[in-house]
Amino acid sequence: MKARDREPHFLERLLRLLHLLEDNQIEIDQVLEEAWPVTGISEGERKEFEAAFDLIEFMEEIPGGFFIYYANEQERIIYANRGILRMFQCETMQEFRELTGNSFRGIVFPEDLDAVEKSIQKQIFMDWRSLDYVEYRIRRKDGSIRWVEDYGHYVHRELGEDIFYVFLGEASNEKSQQHMEQKQLLSEALEKANQAVNAKNTFLSHVSHDMRTPLNAIFGFTSLAKLHISQPEVAMGYLKQVEDASRQLLEMITHVLDVSSLSSAAGPEEKECNLLDTVREVCEFLFPQAQEKEISLTLDDSGVVHSDIYADQVKLKQLMLNLVNNAVTYTKPGGKVSVSVSEEGELPNNYGIYRLVVKDNGVGISQEFLEQVFEPFSREKNTTLTGIHGIGLGLTIVKNIVDMMNGAIEARSTVGEGTTFSVAFQFRVQPHTVVLGKEVSTQKAGRRILLVEDNELNREIETELLTNMGFAVETAENGKLALEKIEGSSTGDYDLILMDLQMPVMDGWKASAAIRRLQDPGLARIPIIALSANALASDLRKSKESGIDLHLPKPVDFPLLLEAIESLIGPQEV
Repeated sequence: MKARDREPHFLERLLRLLHLLEDNQIEIDQVLEEAWPVTGISEGERKEFEAAFDLIEFMEEIPGGFFIYYANEQERIIYANRGILRMFQCETMQEFRELTGNSFRGIVFPEDLDAVEKSIQKQIFMDWRSLDYVEYRIRRKDGSIRWVEDYGHYVHRELGEDIFYVFLGEASNEKSQQHMEQKQLLSEALEKANQAVNAKNTFLSHVSHDMRTPLNAIFGFTSLAKLHISQPEVAMGYLKQVEDASRQLLEMITHVLDVSSLSSAAGPEEKECNLLDTVREVCEFLFPQAQEKEISLTLDDSGVVHSDIYADQVKLKQLMLNLVNNAVTYTKPGGKVSVSVSEEGELPNNYGIYRLVVKDNGVGISQEFLEQVFEPFSREKNTTLTGIHGIGLGLTIVKNIVDMMNGAIEARSTVGEGTTFSVAFQFRVQPHTVVLGKEVSTQKAGRRILLVEDNELNREIETELLTNMGFAVETAENGKLALEKIEGSSTGDYDLILMDLQMPVMDGWKASAAIRRLQDPGLARIPIIALSANALASDLRKSKESGIDLHLPKPVDFPLLLEAIESLIGPQEV
């Protein structure tokens, strides 16, 4: 008979011996120290157990730990050798049983138990023939924690309950240290994940409230405007409220999209730009908002010597809009907001150090919240308490842009006295050139625009507004028709193309790329402005690759559109 065929019978004899000792309330250590103490067994049974007893003596002397326990719900320990007792700092088996509750569950550190038992169950299910390997912690008698390595095996018994036998060894100091470090990292990651979940839940609560508020206003004032359509002045007042609420809602949506696009965007795109012009444009854009709240908005740009720099003007303007808009928003009527930009020194390779400071005497920020002011979705107080709508993303966008530009931002604030944000940048200065004269474009009415838009309602609205601005407008319903119109035209027939992007038949990107490939250079160079709800960084890159000059988001901001048109083809007599 082969050895492996005799093994189950031998294991049964071993277990019978252990049960016999347990029934007689005799511990293994007693058996090893005294003569054979078990009574009530025949001479044949005594001889049968001698071989099993020899194995127990061997297991007691091996340097590592070895124990056997039942593979049932209680997981009661049947046997543990002296190596296990030493590992747990116990003198006797009785002491070990009391320390562990005489159960495998009592051996494993409580926080590790679920993972250990899942690993064991997986081993039984996947391959019961192999040893299961698992690492976990144990708590010794003196309270100290040790990492151990567990090699266990599941045995199914025909005549009794299933069991596990386990070889246990202490992990090396280096491995224990690694385990502790991993545990610490996991703990920190879990804490951060919980904080992120809490922030997300708070954000969803705020955004649900803050977006529904302007939506309710839009629906409500639209209904009131319809009821008073015969009273133009009253209806116009309601429509003004609709416009304000729409801008609030658009700002929130824009912030969410900005954060999403910045997280996946490439680095800043450095181009020639004028720092002072950029700062002034932002202040001029927000001046009416400040004026409406009777807030003094001032700009000091006298400290800049070299204003022509290389920078990502779009992101720079986005950063400034968020900072200055934040200051105006959180400053009470009659308050002050000051913006200053200065040049603080020179660096090698023609770089300059610039500082932008936005200061207000508004509501201020507590010192506790100041530490997390740049975290996404964080707001010190919700809309209900402040009456100010927002979802807590503006300063996150600012911080992302500052980091992207390798700058530094600092915030100082006192509750009730105001807040100051200071941003430092390093920009490469453009080579100085002397401008002897500047050609000024003459105003020209009736510039001809090709409006490419598949949505009939949008086409009607945009045509009406552009016509009221003094432009001559021709339309096309998709990119293919637009391409055919351009191909059949002569240089000078169209001054500009306004191109939607998501359209049937041929989208705006493909149409623009096809126009840029036309053989007639006059037609191939017609300025193209994209007007689209696709406003992520990847969409802007795709527009640039397609030859589109400017990419503006929908809904269309017509003052901004007019400014963009003038930047490409000169001023228009409105």
